[in-house]
Amino acid sequence: MNGKRRFLLSRAALLAVLCVLGVSVPIFAQAPENRWGVDNEGKAITAVLPLAGEEAAMNRRFYGEIVESVAALGKYSPREVSVDAVIRAEAGIPTDMPPIPDLTDGARYALTGGVYRGEVAGEYYLQLWLWDMAGSTMIYTDDLVYDDINEAMESVPGLVEWLFSHIRERVIEESPVDVWPDPLFILGARAGIAQRWYVKPNELSPGASAMNLEGGFSGALRLNSLFSVQLELLLTGDTLVYRGLEDSPTGPVMKNKRYTNLSLEIPVLCKMNFRVGKIRLSPLAGLYLTAPLGETTYRDKEGTADTVAWSVVNPLGFTAGLEGAVPSGPGMILAGLRYGGDFGVMSISGDEREYRRNAVSLYLGYEFGFFEGKKIF
Repeated sequence: MNGKRRFLLSRAALLAVLCVLGVSVPIFAQAPENRWGVDNEGKAITAVLPLAGEEAAMNRRFYGEIVESVAALGKYSPREVSVDAVIRAEAGIPTDMPPIPDLTDGARYALTGGVYRGEVAGEYYLQLWLWDMAGSTMIYTDDLVYDDINEAMESVPGLVEWLFSHIRERVIEESPVDVWPDPLFILGARAGIAQRWYVKPNELSPGASAMNLEGGFSGALRLNSLFSVQLELLLTGDTLVYRGLEDSPTGPVMKNKRYTNLSLEIPVLCKMNFRVGKIRLSPLAGLYLTAPLGETTYRDKEGTADTVAWSVVNPLGFTAGLEGAVPSGPGMILAGLRYGGDFGVMSISGDEREYRRNAVSLYLGYEFGFFEGKKIF
């Protein structure tokens, strides 16, 4: 019976030990691992070593005030180093030398110092050294000369703050966020010049040319980060100067007529958008539709002026080019170069004059983006 009782007692004791270990191990395992030299609140740990010198009473008063002053700085966590720890050190630690790591116990910084008699009777001075324990190097040292301990106590916070102000902390700057605009919709306006060449149906090369102004508005829809489609409304003009012989009652005569008209071009373009540094480069190509506006005005060399009807046979054309844009203010400044050519011909006054256009245009503009970052695909 006694043997059975001893067995049960032993088993209970073993279970108790296992329970304690089972509870204790997870508790210790969950202790947070802090970065070296920083406490749980992210403050740099500062070891404050006992002050050297024979003025024990003054040392105690200064020591307590120094610890409180370090804590008052807000960025540092003071850690008091006991006198026993210093005594147990293998050798004495001079206050003007960095303390050994065993005394600072993982602290990022350390304060050492002492109270000493001055050269004049009744005069004392408190000298402090601030150390960077990452490399055991001195950051700064200074002293406080006094003959009244109470007045000196009032100056301790200022002395501590002065020492710590010489810490040059390495600031890690975050890389700037790339804020390249990538809106879903883009609305813009542009204006420029268009050099046009006019070719008759039976001509192999242009017989006339003229410089014209053009401008209008555009709207683009981004399909993804590379492709977008763009619709434009452009007001443009044509100036065709005709020189040639015409029949008259008195025989063939040389005629010099100048035709001018306005039209609305509606290009539908596909754009590819590439980023090169801060520049957006956009090769583009598409079709355009030409719609006549009003009548054609003509004037001859005799000063005769009149208006006649004109029309477009097969109003489609092809255009391609390259556009560049850079961020500026709330939008982007853009510039572009394009080539375009008609598929059909323009007819003035019932086939009196027919011509097909080719053009190179150069333009500048500005655009605004809306619904930043949203995508369709």
